[in-house]
Amino acid sequence: MRNIKLTLAYDGTDFSGFELQPGKRTIRSEIEKALFKVLRTRPKIINASRTDAGVHALAQAINFKIKSSIPTARIAAALNSCLPEDIRVKKAEEGGRDFHARYSPKTKEYEYLIYNGKILSPFYRKLVWQVKPKLDLAAMRKAAKVLRGKHDFSSFCASGSDDKNFVRTITILDIRNSKLEIWTGPKIQVVSIRVIGDGFLYKMVRNIVGTLVEVGLGKLNPSAVKKILHRKDRRSAGRTAPAQGLCLIKVNY
Repeated sequence: MRNIKLTLAYDGTDFSGFELQPGKRTIRSEIEKALFKVLRTRPKIINASRTDAGVHALAQAINFKIKSSIPTARIAAALNSCLPEDIRVKKAEEGGRDFHARYSPKTKEYEYLIYNGKILSPFYRKLVWQVKPKLDLAAMRKAAKVLRGKHDFSSFCASGSDDKNFVRTITILDIRNSKLEIWTGPKIQVVSIRVIGDGFLYKMVRNIVGTLVEVGLGKLNPSAVKKILHRKDRRSAGRTAPAQGLCLIKVNY
């Protein structure tokens, strides 16, 4: 039995998330259909991250086990010929007997992009969250320091989670100005929030970003974030940031 690892990239705009949902278009459903066309079997897919509806990925990792003799070098091209244009297999490789996309990662990296300005080019609307009032990045950075390290992140976990352990470790939470450019629009300045941790709860990154934006708008004092963290109550934290600004950048094994 071969254990195949795939690295996927996708535009999450028109998907209802990664996991299967009755009557809805999901990443898993499209991958399963493509695998059946290529392999004539339906292997169990294990994914590194359960991205939400509208969330993008540059390097989502999945693995599955097959008996097929198809050369590994041909798998990516074969699947891409069957997949819709908003999903691509970037790489296929032998994962090794013990490789597990969900449980083997050491860290996962996400990036959230905010356009902090009055007028946003329509070509960027599916890639960023537009926040029109000026954000105080210094205050946001001060609040972000509180969230680094090992904590119980219950206050940043959305309802509907099946997690029983809410302790996670954030090693990097950086906020900086960056540039974003696509050929259809002018180069724009964005606020990039990069988060690296050993794992994330349901909508945890989006809830952290939403809370930091509340700080940046002066609606929350940076010192309040420590109290929010200790309350372990989602109702005490800020809004959930929209999905389109979030991207799974990398899964580190």
